[in-house]
Amino acid sequence: MAGPEADAANDLARKLRRGLRPAVVARVLFVRFGDPGLERAYRHDQRKRQAWFTVRLIYFGAAGIVVYWIVAFATLDSASAWGIVLDQAVFVPILMLFAWMVGRPEYVDAWWADIVLFVSVQPPLYQSISRIIATQATGWTFNAQFCYSLMLALAFACLTFAAAVVPFFLLTLASVGYLVVVLWAHGYSRDVLTYTVQNYAYFALILFFVNVAMDRKARATFLAQADLAAARQKSDQLIANMLPVPIADRLKSQETIADAFDDIVVVFVDLVGFTPLSQQLGPARIVELLNAFFGRADHGTELFGLEKVKTIGDAYMAVAGAITKPPRPAKAAVDFAVWLRREARDVGRQFAVDLRLHVGIASGAAIGGVTGSKRLSYDYWGHTVNLAARLQDAAAADGIAVSEPIFRRVRNSYAFLEPRGIELKGVGATPVYDLDLPANR
Repeated sequence: MAGPEADAANDLARKLRRGLRPAVVARVLFVRFGDPGLERAYRHDQRKRQAWFTVRLIYFGAAGIVVYWIVAFATLDSASAWGIVLDQAVFVPILMLFAWMVGRPEYVDAWWADIVLFVSVQPPLYQSISRIIATQATGWTFNAQFCYSLMLALAFACLTFAAAVVPFFLLTLASVGYLVVVLWAHGYSRDVLTYTVQNYAYFALILFFVNVAMDRKARATFLAQADLAAARQKSDQLIANMLPVPIADRLKSQETIADAFDDIVVVFVDLVGFTPLSQQLGPARIVELLNAFFGRADHGTELFGLEKVKTIGDAYMAVAGAITKPPRPAKAAVDFAVWLRREARDVGRQFAVDLRLHVGIASGAAIGGVTGSKRLSYDYWGHTVNLAARLQDAAAADGIAVSEPIFRRVRNSYAFLEPRGIELKGVGATPVYDLDLPANR
């Protein structure tokens, strides 16, 4: 045969040979995550999850032993029944010890514990089978009874070996060899040995593939859960960036967020001459400047214990005494404003501009709540918020204007100019107190 058909046949043969290489088969059967940390996390997770099932499977096995005892006394003479009970009684402490081990934190790393259990039950299992066959009560031959019991033990191991495909595979090979040695020692013919081992090996191979399938499914589930956890963490982080953490937690519980505050401190800040600055710097540079300035402001809220509420264009709003509660909210707000005034000058030097602020600070009652259905935000409303905004408008360039209650709370910490009585839009006649700050402070 020549031509395209021959090329296709040769290509198929090469793929089959490549697929049957030991290394390829090993990669298909013995799957591992490329990241060692992820592999370790998966193994720990699966063995912790499997522990609950394994303990109950052990209890089920112990109950099966008790049933076996009852059947022995119902069908055998007293001496034989007691002999079987004594032979199988060894299983009970072994199983209980294993159940205790599974419940220990160390079990997740003790991959050898499952193998120790399987090996430790073999001597009493062999002795019990020998006694049962001697009574001739079952009508089975030794090779059939021993093969059947070994199958049950291997099935138990298949269900308990979580995230341990390689150890289970090695145990499967060892159990086949063990069966061969026992039957050979009992003098069975080559034909009996061949057929018995063939049946057991086929059953063991099926169990191995069951264990592989369980592992593959568990790995897929683990990855899906890890991806879901990462997505949830990212979502929580996005919400945390938009809302204070306590508010975000309340929102997750489907609570309607509406709060009344008797006394909070509101700070409004904006940049002096922002429009000329925008024209001077251009779009890209003005955005860089705003990012630098707002970054300093965000750091300041953390430094002084305030809560950032929002930015509006070149304006910045923060609150103290609502979600965040510094010891002296009014003092913290003024400290923040004075600090930010210096930081603004530093940002201005980086951009070769004269960056100055208007700051307004007021205190009093306000309402807080979450607004919006797509872009959530926790905002504040009320006379205090309006007053702080008007004080910001009334502040001199690079000045900090505060309401009378703020003045009374911080006058021992800061110097003030003589109060101004001015008409504020939407507020009326209001005394305004300006901090007396040197130009370099």
